[in-house]
Amino acid sequence: MISLGISVGHDMGAVLIKDGEVLVGISEERITRVKSYGGYQHQMPEKSMRYCVESAGISFDDVDRFIYSTTELPDEYGEQFESITGVNRGRLEFMPHHLAHAFSTFYSSGFEDAAVLVVDASGSEIAPDSKANAWFPQKDPNELQENVRLAEAVTIYNFKKDSYEESYKKWIKLSTDGYKGGGVSVGIMYGTGALQLVYDPSNNSWQSGKLMGLASYADREFVDSFPDFIEILENDVFIPNGQVPSDGINYLSDFQSRANIAGIYQREQERLLMYFTKKASEVVDSQNICVAGGSFLNCNSNELIEKSDLFENKYYLPSSDDSGIPLGCAWFGQIVEGNLPTGKYLKPYLGREYSNQEAINDFFESDIPDIQFQEFVNWENLLDYVSQCLVENKVVGWFQGGSETGPRALGNRSILANPSSPWVERYINSEIKNREWYRPFAPSVLEEHRKEIFDLDCFSPYMLITTKVKEEWRGKIPGVTHIDHTSRYQSVTKEMNERYHSLISAFYEKTGIPLLLNTSFNGKGEPIVESPADAIKSFYVNNIHVLVINNIVITRR
Repeated sequence: MISLGISVGHDMGAVLIKDGEVLVGISEERITRVKSYGGYQHQMPEKSMRYCVESAGISFDDVDRFIYSTTELPDEYGEQFESITGVNRGRLEFMPHHLAHAFSTFYSSGFEDAAVLVVDASGSEIAPDSKANAWFPQKDPNELQENVRLAEAVTIYNFKKDSYEESYKKWIKLSTDGYKGGGVSVGIMYGTGALQLVYDPSNNSWQSGKLMGLASYADREFVDSFPDFIEILENDVFIPNGQVPSDGINYLSDFQSRANIAGIYQREQERLLMYFTKKASEVVDSQNICVAGGSFLNCNSNELIEKSDLFENKYYLPSSDDSGIPLGCAWFGQIVEGNLPTGKYLKPYLGREYSNQEAINDFFESDIPDIQFQEFVNWENLLDYVSQCLVENKVVGWFQGGSETGPRALGNRSILANPSSPWVERYINSEIKNREWYRPFAPSVLEEHRKEIFDLDCFSPYMLITTKVKEEWRGKIPGVTHIDHTSRYQSVTKEMNERYHSLISAFYEKTGIPLLLNTSFNGKGEPIVESPADAIKSFYVNNIHVLVINNIVITRR
């Protein structure tokens, strides 16, 4: 049984699952090369849909169920669907946004049961002509004020392997001219802070990840003494609409002032996610929790959840943001047909693989002067060469296997460097990534050595939890130790990624350091590279020293 999950809107894409096994998935931005592609364009992810069926060697006629989700209105995609697939529009099924998030994380976790917590900016809406209305019959859109809509803000589900029920839901009111009473969502609050403090007028963007990095530089006494912004009530929370009181501080203000206010937003984000995690433990009887929604890309908040005793086992999805929606849609199509997951833990490498011949063809078609390639027949020789490049402080583009789902590079589409070099963080930020100097880089660590280096005892394969670096290691790995002595590590095992594990091991043998600096393989304002052609272009334009595609090494002459 084959299901194709589809998301429409920003971060849209598609995922294909067959008989309980995830075969392939991609975000549209990876193909179009336009970051966050799809927002408010009211179009289906045609390139992603074709990528999935072509990679699996099937046609749209072979797909048994097509399930999609969108938060954008009007929601009319039947004609587009028929044009792309040649399949009758009556076979296109809708599911709500938060439920898609929930399916994406629970059926990736390997748990038998779990509380599933979804927190983001907003999900599906109750409004005239919204397909979500049928899923929430207790909410009548005709009873709402004119121009007012209800949107999902927080949902908690009780999941079993073959069933689920909704245990809690928080709605917010939206309208065409702003937010209408009752407060806003966690994601809207944090996004407000990003817009206020890290707005980039050059591309009209305000990335929440920048706010999290900035908050690490906040004065702790200032943050601790600042009055609460959100209000925790007896059975609810109230999140005011607008900025925290900040005397006009904005993205043009001095660094420390911005960092201090960023610290307030981060503090309130952490309070909120811990509140809802506790709520989940109260309304669902399980020792397991799975989380999803863009709010759970906040690694500092995840650390608090991990350290809490509210649940024995926790699962954080690599594509917690909306890039994970098609995964949830595809799982919904499987589960309703009785097909349970075949694996225990999601391997995040959902993209298709590229052959050496494709890489060589792209090399010659790039027509870039003064570059050369060498194909290594022996993998051990390749590891020796690449690890030596890293020892010599060369920056390496590492391209292997299928691309990762979600916004984190996890060893298949990565830029790698020596973490022991004190200057490497600013060098990559300024010379390669062309981004703010204060943004940290993460380490990929051999899981068998992780406990030696980091305080938190937690297997973290998706780079979604922050913890303190042990004092004796801070001076050894300054390139991945943030200003507050923290690090957002990725646990690497042979089972999860054998090639990447072998490279880190080769570096460890030469240096005694069992980790590498790892950041996503992309330049400023562009998505993570997908194809060899993308990698070759990024390698050349962004001044990366060495590029490795499979067992092919590309360098400058």
